[in-house]
Amino acid sequence: MAPRGKTPSLIGSGAGSSKIVTAIKKRTCKRCKGSISGGTKCLEVGIPGSFGSKTYCKECFLLILEKSKTDLAGLEAAVAKI
Repeated sequence: MAPRGKTPSLIGSGAGSSKIVTAIKKRTCKRCKGSISGGTKCLEVGIPGSFGSKTYCKECFLLILEKSKTDLAGLEAAVAKI
């Protein structure tokens, strides 16, 4: 059977979409609780099943991204063994 439609991504589908935004006012990083000043770029990750989002500073998001890469590499290795 041939695949139909767009190929879904684990990033941005059911897991919530990520986007880079400029903070209009002061925000707090969800992970480190650090202050994100207005006018500073930060990252928003949508919360699945809601209209809300979590805000992260660049440093914390890079750590989250590295962990995600590690998890995906492990999953890829496991799927290759099937």
